[in-house]
Amino acid sequence: MPIFALKDWSFRTTRLFIILISLAAKIVLGQGLEITVPRITTPPVIDGTVGELEWREARVVQVNIEVDPGDNIEAAVTAQALLMEDGEKIYVAFKAQDPDPDQIRGFYEDRDSGWDGDVMGIILDTFNDERRAFEFLVNPFGVQMDAIYDDVNQREDESWNAIWDSVGQITESGYTVELAIPLKQLRFSETESVKVWGVDFFRHYPRDRSTSIHSQRIDWDISCYLCQISKLEGFQNLEQSRNLEVIPTITSSSSESRNPEGGGWERENNSQGSLDLRWGISQDTYLNATINPDFSQVEADSLQLDVNNTFSLFFPERRTFFLDGADYFDTYENLVHTRNIASPEYGLKLTGKTNQNTYGLVAANDETTNFIIPRSLSSRLASIEGLESKVAIGRYRRDIFENSTLGALVTDRRGKNYSNTVLSLDSTLRPTAQDTISIQAMHSASEYPNNIQTEHQQEAELNDSSYVIEYQHNDRRWDWRVGYYDWGDDFRADLGFVNRVDFKHMVATIGRTWRWDGDGFFSRIRFAADYDRTEDQSGLQLEEETEFFVNMNGPLQSYLNGLFGSSETYWNGRYFDEQFNMVNVGFSPSPNLTLSSMVRYEDVVDFANTRLGYSKRWGPNINYRFGRHFQVNLRHQLQEFKSDSKPLFRANLTDLRATYQFDARSFVRLTVQYADRERNVENYIRAVDATSKDLGAQLLYSYKLNAATRFFVGYSDKGFQNDIYDSIEYTNRTFFAKFSYAWQP
Repeated sequence: MPIFALKDWSFRTTRLFIILISLAAKIVLGQGLEITVPRITTPPVIDGTVGELEWREARVVQVNIEVDPGDNIEAAVTAQALLMEDGEKIYVAFKAQDPDPDQIRGFYEDRDSGWDGDVMGIILDTFNDERRAFEFLVNPFGVQMDAIYDDVNQREDESWNAIWDSVGQITESGYTVELAIPLKQLRFSETESVKVWGVDFFRHYPRDRSTSIHSQRIDWDISCYLCQISKLEGFQNLEQSRNLEVIPTITSSSSESRNPEGGGWERENNSQGSLDLRWGISQDTYLNATINPDFSQVEADSLQLDVNNTFSLFFPERRTFFLDGADYFDTYENLVHTRNIASPEYGLKLTGKTNQNTYGLVAANDETTNFIIPRSLSSRLASIEGLESKVAIGRYRRDIFENSTLGALVTDRRGKNYSNTVLSLDSTLRPTAQDTISIQAMHSASEYPNNIQTEHQQEAELNDSSYVIEYQHNDRRWDWRVGYYDWGDDFRADLGFVNRVDFKHMVATIGRTWRWDGDGFFSRIRFAADYDRTEDQSGLQLEEETEFFVNMNGPLQSYLNGLFGSSETYWNGRYFDEQFNMVNVGFSPSPNLTLSSMVRYEDVVDFANTRLGYSKRWGPNINYRFGRHFQVNLRHQLQEFKSDSKPLFRANLTDLRATYQFDARSFVRLTVQYADRERNVENYIRAVDATSKDLGAQLLYSYKLNAATRFFVGYSDKGFQNDIYDSIEYTNRTFFAKFSYAWQP
């Protein structure tokens, strides 16, 4: 790797960062409540019944300020949060009053699935740095939802999981829930003195309107959330506990596969064990290690349309080892997408925070080296078969001023005749309470073997830089954004999700929002206009686009999101005048039924044949619940495409999921996914299959004692059909089981 190139780039970029950081001002914001948490000696029984004797010493906090759609007004429904701790756990109880308990949107669901229903929760900024927080939310039956909120990048990571207890029940006057959160599941600074954390108590109350209720005011004229929440004092003189989790996992499968062109089914039995370790060296520094890690994914990804699309599709990370502390590696651009590490034998990760310094290190190997080859108008997946690569990732971030950051990231992946190294500097600056400046400068150096050079027309060595700067303003009424993005032709981020390079993009957006307290038909309307221009590094214009957005919220939890616009688009040596119109609507007419639909009509480029086509898309979604335990979710996507006034293709995607949830811990689910693509071969300039179908099904039973102690057993199969076959030919069927246990010595 040419280190001198990185040094020269780093010097120039650091000068730019110093100039921009000097513009950042100190923000002084209003304070919420000051809450002291009492220490108790006798913990309550977590059974969903909030007994007066058990909770008599608790601090009581009212959760009665409606923040949305009402603008910090008194909530129409009352709720209380009760809080106490015993040196090992935080105990929280919620008492939510409801004038009509039959209308409560509370159901038995899988973990992390109840975000849209009735929910109460606690948000904890344990470092009191107003930059990241832990979220613990529960529905009326104690179904758990936990997440990490990153206020720097304003992202919520629902994939994070903690081990905690919760039980809830619906009562004659509403519902009650009890929580016990072990302190060792949290990260915080270790001090003997009284600790001060940020805290917010939250209630989601979905009825005719979807209402957000908090324990303190949230000002729409302030763009950060954690800088406005209350302060929690307590937890003094905590004794260091043995903060260790050991999670052994056993997976077993019996698969049959066949080649439909001939031959019978071939069986393969596979059983393996793995071991994960999570050690809290201190409350603010954690070590994760894994041997022969279990990276089996039990549940199927959602189907996505892949016809007339030139870029790689994104799928989220679901694997346990990479999820703990994943937010420590976040930057504005997605330079760390750990799903690219497909088949590791081991992994080691260290993450922590000391004072204003946040850091993370990852080391792993990968027996399968896959990555994205990006270009200006397309991207492709590449693979180096048989090559084992070593992976190293390092991240450092420094908190500066009241609510700003400065950071650096290094990713490195290398094997025989292959390497990719990325160095990035980034900063988020908040000069005022309404304004945010995001900056990121990146440089990569890559070396690719002969097969990648030949198959994907890559040079043997590539070096290039990329830059991003974006300014955002958000207040009660207005929002605007100005951004410039410069991606070098030879920039590569093989451990991230960067599927487009060789372009310069300029964008400007301005929006106006009107809010009502819920008395009128609409509770919120936003109208926005956007102009952007994209050209490649040689100056060739790739796209010039104007867009208009409208967003509305009304009764029955209804919403309408509209997108209308036009663009001049370059493809394969020609320019095309595209026009697009899209409306996405949805509402919930009853507690058990949610309906939504997307409709999109557009004049759009037919990429396969280099001409302008006409596309119609329709995407209905139906979710219906039969009582508190059984639900059916049906998603469908239909696209019809014409070119030269003749049909080109018709694509149908159907994703059906029927789930019976026995209680908050166990369910059985049937998933059926079907994709049907029919092409008019006479309207293509190249040979294509007239028929392309895929069918897959899965029957899954799941039991989760907590986020890490889990048992799965199931069956899945899949098949396909093309012009050679008259029906679906099944190529795989698998029985599988998986068991993991969280041992906490």
